[in-house]
Amino acid sequence: MKKTIAKAWLRFLEDRFRAKIDPKKYYLSYSGGKDSHLLYWFIKEWLREENIIIVGVNTGFELPEIRRRIMKNCDVVLHPSLNRKDIKEKYGIPCFSKQQDEYIYRYQHGSRSDNTMKAVLGKNQVFNLNRKARELLLSNRLHPVSNKCCLYNKEKPMIQWGKANGRKAIIGVRGSESSTRKSKYNTCLKRNGDFTPLFDFSDELVDLIYDVYQIDIPECYNYLQRTGCAGCPYGRNTETELSLLPDGQRNHAIRFFKESYDVLGVNYNELQMTMYKELMG
Repeated sequence: MKKTIAKAWLRFLEDRFRAKIDPKKYYLSYSGGKDSHLLYWFIKEWLREENIIIVGVNTGFELPEIRRRIMKNCDVVLHPSLNRKDIKEKYGIPCFSKQQDEYIYRYQHGSRSDNTMKAVLGKNQVFNLNRKARELLLSNRLHPVSNKCCLYNKEKPMIQWGKANGRKAIIGVRGSESSTRKSKYNTCLKRNGDFTPLFDFSDELVDLIYDVYQIDIPECYNYLQRTGCAGCPYGRNTETELSLLPDGQRNHAIRFFKESYDVLGVNYNELQMTMYKELMG
């Protein structure tokens, strides 16, 4: 029964690919994580499609195991548009969430528009800063904050490569990952042409396909549900991510995100190290 269900969904996914895109005009945005690797496996093993180029970004923040997957599986490996020091000095660093940090960045850079102020003061009907963010921001006790780290580390390099090579992105993002993504990703083909074929796939379905077809899962998923830039304050398990990093990379992440860690109460001084470090070297 499991194999029948998994096979049916993969055929559905194949029909979606065939109907919606021209493979010669697309690339897979590959992060090495579970969703993008499912698409990598699907493109290479199920479709056996050679026209879709696999593109990743080596940001330097990935877990070592994830970085090795990027280097191994990608046809093209890009690098951030700005180095981290410049990002931090010019824009600030992530702290609360992408949405909140966008309003904080606008306010810290002089915006007093109605939209900004309603969010900051808690009067927006759709979205507001949380209480801690509001209090620190309005009392000028908040360090420079922004959501630009993701933009310059990952998004811009991919966008620039796509434009230069005349290709749109296939992105392994799913609406079930958060309420924000659920409202943003409600169709497989975005207006700009980017393709999000897994937008309506559930966690259970992804796990089922991985299980039935024995797709390789990184060891770090024994400790984390999702991976991204290790140590990013936007992550759900920041302390666990830090504990999985080699000493040098972990210390760098702490230096880069320290001000946000202090605000959020991340305990970066007493991390519980795991066997993962010994297993992965």
